[in-house]
Amino acid sequence: MVNDVPESDHFDLHFQGRDVHEHFQFYFRQHWIRLLKPFVVTLLWSIIIAASCAFIFFRLGVKDSASRHGILVTCFAIFTAIHLSFLLRFYTYFLYVIVITDKRVHRIKKTLFSVDDHQTIDLWTFQDIHKWQHGPIQNLLGFGSLIMEAQETILKVHFVPRIGRIYARLSHLREAAREKMTSIRRP
Repeated sequence: MVNDVPESDHFDLHFQGRDVHEHFQFYFRQHWIRLLKPFVVTLLWSIIIAASCAFIFFRLGVKDSASRHGILVTCFAIFTAIHLSFLLRFYTYFLYVIVITDKRVHRIKKTLFSVDDHQTIDLWTFQDIHKWQHGPIQNLLGFGSLIMEAQETILKVHFVPRIGRIYARLSHLREAAREKMTSIRRP
């Protein structure tokens, strides 16, 4: 999802690693398809657990209450672990954000507990920006990968939504940043 800001000097988003002299342009998260596989896996495991419980209790008819209790606790623990795993993937999806300002590209990647990664590259240092959309699904759903090359740094961002639009805006912002740096360096 690409989120634009209203053209106003009064609005400026504050985020980790932001310089006071740069102005927020837009941000995006990875494409929703990134969550499709974990969602399907969670759904399938939930169906398997429900079907197993139904088979054990209604078809086999467990008579012993301690066995019924043990089976229910085990099924509930597996069900909870699977859903917590999906919830962690869901939060990781929302905490991985690419923020574009008029001067820099910020990749902010976090998890709930263990990762706090921030990579920043100045727009004017970009030597090249590559857009990759391989395969019919990426072309049909409009996502792909961006590879941004600076002097000694490569920033790879996969599952970029609306990649054509973001690629065009990044190219435009890169040229504007280069023009600004050229005008600053001239006496």
